[in-house]
Amino acid sequence: MNAHRDSIPSLIALLGVAVFWAIGAIGGISYLHNASSPISMLSGLYIMLAAVALSIIITTLALNYLIQHFSRQRTQLHAPSP
Repeated sequence: MNAHRDSIPSLIALLGVAVFWAIGAIGGISYLHNASSPISMLSGLYIMLAAVALSIIITTLALNYLIQHFSRQRTQLHAPSP
């Protein structure tokens, strides 16, 4: 596990994004159905749009880091010894 200690923050970020999407899919957006005014519904939609965009950015950055990290480890592992 010590060799993969660098990837823990990225894995935690991916887990957080997965939890965010799971909560949203289960019913986290049900409060829009009970919105008292169109302005509150619109502001809720803007907040959700920002959260979705942020989750996509976080996922992209975390996956990019993990791919680079593990491919770097793999090339170092298979590199010929001088």
